[in-house]
Amino acid sequence: MLDLRRKRDLQVTGKPKPTQQRNLERLKHILKSEGFKIRGNRLLIEREEATFEVDLKMGNVQALQEGKEPLILCVTQDSTPWANIEDLADFDLFLLSIIYLLARESLPESITEQLENQEN
Repeated sequence: MLDLRRKRDLQVTGKPKPTQQRNLERLKHILKSEGFKIRGNRLLIEREEATFEVDLKMGNVQALQEGKEPLILCVTQDSTPWANIEDLADFDLFLLSIIYLLARESLPESITEQLENQEN
């Protein structure tokens, strides 16, 4: 389980540190069955604000905007993830929730602020 109380674990920008065995293939299967397109270990979500790239293996989340450098997003978790989906580690559930968050109709304020504060 991730200890998200420590500052360095708040960014989903490096290698995941789960203590549970990850099941990347199961995660990909779930996402594909929901209509997400995956190439290798990367999933793209195209939106008006940006194209979001999620690295399913490493956990990196980037916002790609025309004319700007890629922005690594800081996404925080307020509670331990839970679902009745078998064979997924907490980190996989966290990534799944991030993907659904990015795909929903309106982005949360914490993400829009990061996009707006990015320099050209």
